[in-house]
Amino acid sequence: MAELRALGKQDEIGTAESLDSPVFTDIRLHSDWVLPAIQDILDEQPQLTFTPADVYIACEEGSAGLWIADEGFVISTGVTDEFTGNRTFLIWLAWAKKRGENCVIKYFDFFEEVAREAGFINIEVRTPVRELEPYLLNENWKIDTVVYTRAL
Repeated sequence: MAELRALGKQDEIGTAESLDSPVFTDIRLHSDWVLPAIQDILDEQPQLTFTPADVYIACEEGSAGLWIADEGFVISTGVTDEFTGNRTFLIWLAWAKKRGENCVIKYFDFFEEVAREAGFINIEVRTPVRELEPYLLNENWKIDTVVYTRAL
């Protein structure tokens, strides 16, 4: 089960304990580094229409959650199918201090367990990062939808 606790700030030596698994925590305790990191994600993916403040509010209101690990963070949320009522655990945002080390992939089993315990029937990742596709497909993920857009 996920544990709620405060951790030290990013990159401060000696303030954060080492974590074996991500820890669910309060975004207010980490907004000083999480919100700029969310902005970095948005700068790299301009198709995303929300703001760091939107993510902060979603976490504050409980419709999303912040998970901290040694390597970075994940913001998760739940999505309900409007026709079936089935719930999907969505890894909404993921950010790593150091890229290219498969940080998010490392914790997929953890998040799968969290999702099961919470009653979700699926787990989902949305990403424009094409390099993840071979790994995900090899790990029994499937491509559900590919979205193409064109400005009018």
